[in-house]
Amino acid sequence: MFFNYLSGKYHIPLELFNSWKKIAEFKDNVNVIEKERYLKKEIKEILLDENLAEVIGVLNGDGHISKNRKEICVVGNKNEKEYSEYLQNLFHKKLQIDFHLFFYGSCFKLKGYSVKLTDFFTKNYGLPKGNKMGKLHIPYQILVNKEFLIRYIRGLFDTDGSFYIRRKKDPVIEISSADDRFLKEITKALFSLGFNVSKGVNRLFIYRKNDIIKFYNVIKPSNSKHLKKYQNTFK
Repeated sequence: MFFNYLSGKYHIPLELFNSWKKIAEFKDNVNVIEKERYLKKEIKEILLDENLAEVIGVLNGDGHISKNRKEICVVGNKNEKEYSEYLQNLFHKKLQIDFHLFFYGSCFKLKGYSVKLTDFFTKNYGLPKGNKMGKLHIPYQILVNKEFLIRYIRGLFDTDGSFYIRRKKDPVIEISSADDRFLKEITKALFSLGFNVSKGVNRLFIYRKNDIIKFYNVIKPSNSKHLKKYQNTFK
């Protein structure tokens, strides 16, 4: 009705219209104020542990930090509902801000907003803002700690990895990335954890059955999509 009055379709007393207008403007201002408070929200010190290492692995996989320094986002398939909720809980508990799930077409998006948090990831762990191509790497603090590295690989595999059967019988673990330098880092990291790895173009592979079983026992993927395929293969 407010907009119908402006268009001349309906006639209401001017005094009533002005009161509605003031309410609308007040709500608008409140929303702006709340958003500013949200973006500038103080966060406590975030210590590096296994959970943060997994978060960083996810962000280096299907994650994104916006160039405007406000948004942290993870994108995945909407059919991975269980995993999306797992991520929401992980990010919320570790990073101390609210992360919300949205569903668009065939995708889910997990989003959180914080200027200080995006700066934290960039300054402390070298995570890029905007386009990630040629800028990804495993943070040194994670690379030198075996437990952190395991959880980092988990986050990366859950988002950028896959498990499938080739030639109708041979199981394969694959991690993909268009960033060749980053893929070489991941290959070396997996070697350091005792896995036999083959590197191809934009992909690395683990073929040996014993290595695949070890991968699931050591890395312990959290994405039920990968777990179900593995369990159906190794019944």
